[in-house]
Amino acid sequence: MTRGGELVSIRPNVPGDIEILKCLGRYTVLTAQDIAALTRRSYGAVIARLSLLKRAPHKMIAVHRTQLDSPRLYQSCAQAFHLTPRGISKLNEIGFEPLLRDSSSHFLHTLTESQVMASFEIGARERLVPFSESLQSPCTPNGIKESGDHSLPVAFAHRGKQCDYRLTPDGCPFAIEYLNGHYRFFVLEVDLRTEQLKWSDKDRQTIERKLIAYRNVLESGVYRTHLGFPNLTVLFTTTTMARLESMRELLASIGGPHLDRFAFSVFSHNHRRHAAA
Repeated sequence: MTRGGELVSIRPNVPGDIEILKCLGRYTVLTAQDIAALTRRSYGAVIARLSLLKRAPHKMIAVHRTQLDSPRLYQSCAQAFHLTPRGISKLNEIGFEPLLRDSSSHFLHTLTESQVMASFEIGARERLVPFSESLQSPCTPNGIKESGDHSLPVAFAHRGKQCDYRLTPDGCPFAIEYLNGHYRFFVLEVDLRTEQLKWSDKDRQTIERKLIAYRNVLESGVYRTHLGFPNLTVLFTTTTMARLESMRELLASIGGPHLDRFAFSVFSHNHRRHAAA
């Protein structure tokens, strides 16, 4: 690429570019606005670096294939980037182990999950404790230290059927450290209104069953024995206040203990398109 007649190089060893790669290594799919907020750099500066990092010959990042294959989605949503195999190799080379993107996951769900998780880092900064750090704690059972598996075994009866499976939260568990030195641990569920709130006769996942499953997690204390967490808050994000209130009402109708350990929040996308040409 040239600028003003002079060659402009891609600088993957420059700290600012490495930090961009690390952002995508922590959250797998992000927009330029997300990366600007995480790195505290200007949007224009981030766009300039993204434009170079996605070009040949290095091609450290790429626009998500779902957007490239869908003109409507490409035009309506800000471009979302992820690491390429070269970007992953670069981070491994410097000793940073990136989260691996699940290419089979739904694009908007993956993006929302990444953005919600990133929003905690932006808000908490040094007080955020990522799951990778929790794994190093002496309180963490050896089994999960070795496997990194954060799924939780649940067993409960629901509408006449016995449910026994492993519940996998969206993203990785994390904690926030407060000024008094106490920690609050979280798991996340991202709702995009693709699941029914209540019972489905097709045996599909419902919000009702998820709420009951997490209530079982809280009642059994499996978060202590499996993750080594002293406490747990279950955070559901959804797209509208009306949906949020419906989920709250559903939880209240389910009843039982530990309902105060659930939290709900609205998280919606900014659909303005910002191109990184």
